[in-house]
Order: sequence, then C-alpha cells, then structure tokens
Amino acid sequence: MARSRPALTVLTRGAEGAVGFVRSGRVQVSPVVVDAVDTVGAGDTFSAGILDALASKNLLGAPQRPALAAMTSDEAATVMQHAAALAAITVSRAGANPPWGHELT
Repeated sequence: MARSRPALTVLTRGAEGAVGFVRSGRVQVSPVVVDAVDTVGAGDTFSAGILDALASKNLLGAPQRPALAAMTSDEAATVMQHAAALAAITVSRAGANPPWGHELT
C-alpha cells in the first residue's frame, strides 16, 4: 500500500508568523505587522488565504494533487505570505471582519 502525506502542513504562530512544511523543506514566514484590534477570525482568514492562494495557482482538487505535492519551498512561502497578509487585515479591525476581494490588491 502506498503511503501518502500532506503536501503542505502549516502551523500559525500569531505574532511570530507561520511555519510550513512541504516535501522540499521547512518554510517560515514573518507576520504582517499591524495594530491588532481583534484577533477573532485571524486563523480562519489565514486558512482561507491558503486556499485562495492555492486556487489562484490552480493547485486545488484531486487532479492537481501531483502539482501540489511538487510545490517548492518558495511557492509555499508565497502562499503563506498571502495568507498572512489577509489575516493581518482581519486583525486590524473589530468583529472578525475578513477582507473583501477588492481589498486584496
């Protein structure tokens, strides 16, 4: 039986950023520094940011598993930096208020 493992594993560390693991190695990203108003929803937004970045790179869905598994450390860092930027927007305002699409540019 073939063994499978996650293509990307990420641990968020709040004000210390995030660390991720892909087959090519360990990735660390710094947080985006903002004046935190409310941290509720930051983790959810970070997770959504991971999915948004992977979707924009066409790396979601069963047919894309080989490409996702081949993701480099640099690609993973880009994905995680996107997620950190979105989470920073969320914590910069009250009420678990994640960013809208027009705020992502």
